[in-house]
Amino acid sequence: MAGKGQDSSHKGTRAVADGTILLSLHDVNPTMEDDVIKSYDRLTDLGIGSFTLLVTPLYELKRSNSFEKHDLFAEYLQSLNLEVSLHGYSHVAKSGAPDEFRRIPQDRAISRLKSGVSLFKKSFGQKPFGFVPPSWAAPRRIVDAVRDVGFNYCVVGNSLYHLPESRIFETAEYLISQGVKGESFIEAQMEIELGGPLQMGIHPLDYKVNSVFKILEDLKDRLGYRFVGYRDYLLAHD
Repeated sequence: MAGKGQDSSHKGTRAVADGTILLSLHDVNPTMEDDVIKSYDRLTDLGIGSFTLLVTPLYELKRSNSFEKHDLFAEYLQSLNLEVSLHGYSHVAKSGAPDEFRRIPQDRAISRLKSGVSLFKKSFGQKPFGFVPPSWAAPRRIVDAVRDVGFNYCVVGNSLYHLPESRIFETAEYLISQGVKGESFIEAQMEIELGGPLQMGIHPLDYKVNSVFKILEDLKDRLGYRFVGYRDYLLAHD
């Protein structure tokens, strides 16, 4: 799925550098442990050393999917020296749709953010650096809630909000795999060929069922894209 860029006329807004892909691995949770490890290995085999691990602490609202009894997996993730940030609380909305924050009331959003941070801290011993809602989908007001809870950044659509600096970085497209067969990013092909800045979200099952890793290799080797996680990009542009 591809998403179009937003108007970048906001004060303090700048474009992410051309030739840059802000890369993240979504839906990191204990049920996907083996697939997360294999995805990490595939990415490092491609020479990609910076990306964001997006953790959902109570995936699909199932206690069996939490990190409570998976300390070794949490320790493994921390040992990678990658950014580990929050990707919702459960990933699912009340309807069961995989867009937990798309239509959520603000008070409920704040509650879920605080609950997510609490579970995250129990597992990882620290607060998450940033927040990325499932599918990058949330109303713009979520940024205020994320700031109040104490995150360093929030992503909504193509906008990366660096909260301590009150700056916004924009990408031209966001591309997200679905962990299913037949994945295509053809909607964004023109922007990709032009070397425009992108966000790209991949999933732990991609290495099994689609050509996402071949696309990553092409982006890196043929088109010269540089992959970087959200935290690392922001730290390099303070």
